[in-house]
Amino acid sequence: MSDLLKRLREALGAEGVLDSREASARARNYWDASPLEARALARPRSTEDMSRVMRICHALGQTVVIHGGLTGVCDGDRSTADDVVISLERMTQVEDIDVIGRTVTVQAGCTLQNLQLAVERAGLYFPLDLGARGSCTVGGNVATNAGGINVIRYGMTRALVLGLEVVLADGTVISSL
Repeated sequence: MSDLLKRLREALGAEGVLDSREASARARNYWDASPLEARALARPRSTEDMSRVMRICHALGQTVVIHGGLTGVCDGDRSTADDVVISLERMTQVEDIDVIGRTVTVQAGCTLQNLQLAVERAGLYFPLDLGARGSCTVGGNVATNAGGINVIRYGMTRALVLGLEVVLADGTVISSL
């Protein structure tokens, strides 16, 4: 086992990392069923996990590609056999709904539909809406500044974001929450 795989598995546990063979059993994305190419696929559950993965990759000079809902059409998810793919599939939590402040805090891998349903149950409304709502992720919506079908009335995604918690390439966590 390579040093990279060993270190990633130490950080995320065995279930949190797939090797290249296991990753190749997955499709590249929603639009392309060819096998996913990756040196490894890391699946963090939290900001702290993401920070550990990025610190490891940065220390080893390892390139990374982020995977969210895989519904984008710009090929931002394209990886090679030399890349570590970081999947947000386990970072799906709605962490907090503040009904009085009318805010919600979610992890980047939360699907738009799960966000919409969670705030609806709390008596609120999240106006961003896309046809891919069941699979697109909030992180991807923010990263691409998605507009969606309600854009004329409510604006682009950036108009709906009050703060971010981000992990930099070296693993540093910055928060404006």
